[in-house]
Amino acid sequence: MLNLKSVFVIALLSASATVSADELTIDTTDLEATLTANLAESMALMQEQLTDDLNTVLVADKQQQESKTATTAKLAE
Repeated sequence: MLNLKSVFVIALLSASATVSADELTIDTTDLEATLTANLAESMALMQEQLTDDLNTVLVADKQQQESKTATTAKLAE
């Protein structure tokens, strides 16, 4: 049978387990904010690199077209 000390110990352990479970709750708000900021920064960098790459391709394409036009003009003369 349970005596008074056993009941007290069981109650104390139950309360302790409840407090421990509450302490294990992790606040992820800061982590989420950091990840969101890093994601936004990375996306901006990717957009900037993509824009630079596209500009390079467009300039090269325009130069190639101008070169073809100049060659055609010289052949026509």
